Amino acid sequence: MKEEKLPITLVVVTLNEEANLRRCLQSADFCEHRIVVDSGSTDRTLDIAKELDAEILTRNWTGFADQKNFGVNAAKTDWVLCLDADEEISPELRRNILSLGKKLSELDGFELNRHAFYLGRFINHSGWYPEWRLFLYRKSHGTWGGLEPHAEVQFHGRMSRVAGDLYHYTYRNIQHHVQKSLGYAEAAAAAMNRRNRRATFLDLCVRAPWAFFRSFILRQGFLDGFAGLVIAWVTGYYTFLKYAYLRELNTKSREI
Repeated sequence: MKEEKLPITLVVVTLNEEANLRRCLQSADFCEHRIVVDSGSTDRTLDIAKELDAEILTRNWTGFADQKNFGVNAAKTDWVLCLDADEEISPELRRNILSLGKKLSELDGFELNRHAFYLGRFINHSGWYPEWRLFLYRKSHGTWGGLEPHAEVQFHGRMSRVAGDLYHYTYRNIQHHVQKSLGYAEAAAAAMNRRNRRATFLDLCVRAPWAFFRSFILRQGFLDGFAGLVIAWVTGYYTFLKYAYLRELNTKSREI
């Protein structure tokens, strides 16, 4: 018996995601419509999207929030499910979304619990889990915004949660983690600078060690073993670079 589709549009933002996209799209095949917003992939990303009958929209990269909003605006249904290509709906989460039924008419949004897989294990602490995020919502009740690169839905309406994990196959290895953190730190610093945020010497001295301590001790990253230690150190590294980049941008702004 063919499974009935839900009146939901899946929106996925991509750039060279051939290693992840198939898993993501197949896990959300219950969606009536699926959209891939691509910003110039040179691998097999678009071939995979075509093979799985996803609509492909191409545009230059304009930021996480703007790319997601572009895809949401193109949705043909009132409800949208916004995922990253490296995310996958677990079997339990899938069953619970399919059983929402009447709740789709009574509510305006649902938070999903993202569960990261890193260095061969699911991370259960370190500030990475639980991580409830609003990814399933009526497009008329939410807009992606927030500080780049950590976009989030600015939402108004009635909200609940759906049990079951949203698997997040985050960084391939430590090198990938560090490389991505470099880019995220630059993007965050640029966004902060645009908002006239200033980096003080105290920020540079205190925020990175505090980020490590919060991740490894307060958020019990030590219980995640070696992976938790790496997460804490890279979190501190990212935090220092973010404020160092911001300090550099502040200095350039004053010189202009």
